[in-house]
Amino acid sequence: MKNAIKFANLLLLILLLTTFSCSKDDEVKVTILQDLEVTIDENPADGQVIGTVQDDGSGTLTFSITSQTPAGALSIGSGTGELTVADASLFDFETNPVITATVSAEGAENTATVTVNLTNINEIGDFNHGGVVFWIDPTDNSKGLVCAVEDQSTSVIWGSLDAAEVTGTSASLGSGSANTDLIIASKGTGTNHAAGVARAYAGGGFNDWFLPSHDEFLEMYSNKDILNTTATANSGEVFQEGATLGAMYWVSNVIGVNGNFLFNFYSGSVNGVYPINARNVRAARAFTD
Repeated sequence: MKNAIKFANLLLLILLLTTFSCSKDDEVKVTILQDLEVTIDENPADGQVIGTVQDDGSGTLTFSITSQTPAGALSIGSGTGELTVADASLFDFETNPVITATVSAEGAENTATVTVNLTNINEIGDFNHGGVVFWIDPTDNSKGLVCAVEDQSTSVIWGSLDAAEVTGTSASLGSGSANTDLIIASKGTGTNHAAGVARAYAGGGFNDWFLPSHDEFLEMYSNKDILNTTATANSGEVFQEGATLGAMYWVSNVIGVNGNFLFNFYSGSVNGVYPINARNVRAARAFTD
């Protein structure tokens, strides 16, 4: 009898151990994917690595993108979960400031949401800083020049013939603001002359607009098509470009006594004229992010 009881207890112990062992072996390993959110500059290169979709490390996975907006922006390494830029043209802040995707993996419990936030960088033709960007410092993308989206006047003189000569102006890029200060110091702060009209402009809430120099107008002329497109898209107007005197804009640098420059947006050239002629004004300002 005692042997029978011992045998029964042994069988029970074996049964319990077998059941416990089987339950451990039969546990289902659940793999969890983690969401990914990153921030990068717009205009990356094709193939640039964005980041990697991570999991909890409990298995070997095969990744795929099940959906993305915009379509075709991202690609993923099937064995690594590494996301790269598939179409760099879609990484444009003005068009797609946020790019999203849903990533799945065979054997994973869930899908991962990928969010790529784009940071705007300054580009020619951007509507920003109160106007349209027409020049960017080649050594520092955070600095540049914008022009107003519209003319501030189509009929204003540069100054009177009997006024004292303005000296010290420059035609160079970046000199328009200092030129404008010199002109206003000579001719006053009123809006009866081109520099005064430019300085009085308050586009974008800024008060540091100026009459551009020759080289600053040359940069505008070189980019006039995209500047015109952006200006008209933001309640502005195109530059005057007809083959007439109406296509001419006052510049802030001076030729000499009673000699002033007009920049011709029809030909991209300059003309010297007397300051009492009434012509156009398109203001500009410098920016720093």
